[in-house]
Amino acid sequence: MTDQPNRIPQYQYLYEILRQDIIRGVFKAGDLLPSESVLQQQYRLTQPTIRQALSLLVQEGYIRKHQGKGSIVQAIPIGLGVMSLKTHSVSADEKTAVAEELSPELITTAILTKPYLCPFPEELLFYPTDEAPEATYYCLDRLRSVNDTPVFYEKLILPNRYLPNFPRQRLTNRSFFDLLRTKYGLVVTGGEQKIQALAADALIARQLQVEPGSPVLRLEKRIDTNKSDFSFYSLLFARTDQFLLQGRF
Repeated sequence: MTDQPNRIPQYQYLYEILRQDIIRGVFKAGDLLPSESVLQQQYRLTQPTIRQALSLLVQEGYIRKHQGKGSIVQAIPIGLGVMSLKTHSVSADEKTAVAEELSPELITTAILTKPYLCPFPEELLFYPTDEAPEATYYCLDRLRSVNDTPVFYEKLILPNRYLPNFPRQRLTNRSFFDLLRTKYGLVVTGGEQKIQALAADALIARQLQVEPGSPVLRLEKRIDTNKSDFSFYSLLFARTDQFLLQGRF
């Protein structure tokens, strides 16, 4: 593993290798990943490092552990930050809800406002109390759609540190968490969220292509990373008339 970036921990680098192999189809749903002993020999890593990488794959839904068999690859999760989407409908007897997986090709991300420096937004319920009043942040707006139907309108707010050349990064149709992890070594470790149902105002209604006053979900998140002084924030509005939201956090 001589080409490993210094800023990424060994377990994170192995996780990324295995994750990319799953995405590219080297390992398909139902396949077994190499055993821990084989991974140790192949990558010259310790057993705790191997297990930490596998644990992260489990947390993000790429594999599941089966006693006596090993690590079994699952269908690729369609991630939207810490949320994922499934279509939902009602079965023929109109009693049973049915959830169906979405194809990754159907999900697109459009950047409405490129990253720019801004003060911390006043409308957020979270507030970084340990920051100086004059601290600046990168702010950007994006819209995530399924088959050209807008589903998520999101504002992202990130501290202006550890992100060299951030405004120049390609953000369209790209996983934001993956960008932070692979480019800047920032790994999401958890966080806190606040959820509220409300009526869409004119701006939200226009972005989500719903009638003003329609019910939408307001989901605000403080997202923590492996750097104690780098948490970022998401203010997300979602329409849930056609989709189910699910995910681990």
